[in-house]
Amino acid sequence: MRTVVILPLLLLAVACRSAPEPSASVVAQQFYATTIAHKISGAPSESQLAALAPYLSDTLHALLAAARQRNEVEAARAPDEKPSFADGNLFSSLFEGPNAAEVLADSARGALRVATVRLTYTGATPPVSWLDRVVLAKHDDRFVVDDIEYGGQWDFANKGRLRASLESVLSSPP
Repeated sequence: MRTVVILPLLLLAVACRSAPEPSASVVAQQFYATTIAHKISGAPSESQLAALAPYLSDTLHALLAAARQRNEVEAARAPDEKPSFADGNLFSSLFEGPNAAEVLADSARGALRVATVRLTYTGATPPVSWLDRVVLAKHDDRFVVDDIEYGGQWDFANKGRLRASLESVLSSPP
C-alpha cells in the first residue's frame, strides 16, 4: 500500500519541476531562427523587436529600439533620404543576412558565453558561409544575446561588434 501512495507523489513532484533553462547554444539558435523567420532588415520594427525580445539583453533591446526610433525621426525629417538603420542585416556580417544558421560551439568568456555560429546565405551562387560570434549573458537565470561579434572577412562585411556599431551611430546627431 505504501508504494501506491509514494509513486503518485513522486510522479507529481517530477511533473511540477520546471524545465531547465535553454543553454547559450540553444538561445543563439533560437535567436537566429527568429531573425530569419521575420526577415529583419535594418532596425527591427516594433513587432519584430517584440519577437526578438525574449532573446535580447535589456541593453541590446534598448539600443535596437533607439535605432528604430532614429529611423522614424530621420525618415520624417528627410523623406527623400535613407535613414541610418533603414536596411541591411544588423545581426550578421552579411548585408543580405543569413537564411540558415548553425551553432558550432559555445564557450565561456568570464561570466559570459560565446556561441560561434556558421551563417549561410543561399541566395548567392555559390552560397556564402561565414562565422559570427554571439555573446550571451545570464539574466534572471537564463541566457540572452548581449552582442554580436562580426566575423566576415570580405570588403563590405559588417565589422566589429553590433553594440559598438549601434552606439556609434546613435551617439552622433541625426
